[in-house]
Amino acid sequence: MAPPTESRENIKRVLAGLGWEVRTDDEGSGAVMGAHGKYHLMVSFEGEKPTSVLISYVGRGGEILSRKWPGTEQLPTPRSIVRTFSRE
Repeated sequence: MAPPTESRENIKRVLAGLGWEVRTDDEGSGAVMGAHGKYHLMVSFEGEKPTSVLISYVGRGGEILSRKWPGTEQLPTPRSIVRTFSRE
């Protein structure tokens, strides 16, 4: 079982606090989803443990960034993601 700081509910709270519009994946995967305009973030889980973060830009010429789970303290703000995709 994941530590309480890395539970789905805590990850949702952290993402909302960072400015993401948060929801749970409707497909039944249990992923936690965040959105900010055309930017989307998905935290994937294996059982109850977060395993990775996928960030995508769904605008013209969309892009995807993926990384292993960095921990709640390292989750990005929507603003930092907009800056990252703007530089590429």
